[in-house]
Amino acid sequence: MARKTEERRWLETDGGPFLLAPVSVLPSWTGYEGDYDLVIDATDSGQSECYAIPGRNVAILGDESLRTTVLESRSLIVQWIYSNSEDDILENSSEIDLDSIVWREGPVLESDGSLALVDSATPGTEATEENMLVFECETGKVRVDSAEVPLAPHCAAKLHRLVPMK
Repeated sequence: MARKTEERRWLETDGGPFLLAPVSVLPSWTGYEGDYDLVIDATDSGQSECYAIPGRNVAILGDESLRTTVLESRSLIVQWIYSNSEDDILENSSEIDLDSIVWREGPVLESDGSLALVDSATPGTEATEENMLVFECETGKVRVDSAEVPLAPHCAAKLHRLVPMK
């Protein structure tokens, strides 16, 4: 019998990628009022993986608008590529051996202990509880590694793990 996974909140954007930022940095992100131009410039120049905006202490999770959630217990951000059901993708993401995945090392953020995940077009001052996810992580430097992973037949996700840097 399949194990029932806990209910989880998923976020979607209006077409752009997600921004990952320390909560303390979020108010300075201007989104569609200016900073989103940096996101467009980076994706226009071929940046499709997780990348940092220079001098901003934020990361952009690729260039796609994929339904996204956080598995805080695993320090893992899950972006739904395809799956037959939410239960399927959550169960497989929760059980996959993270050490067996070939990760692409990504940008390093300076974390204040809480990170926010929000549509990169949204100005930080307009981010609300409804349109962002806030979760706890290590304080200090955290690297965001990424991988596109087949989780099971008919189930795949982009995974981003948060790796504390000592």
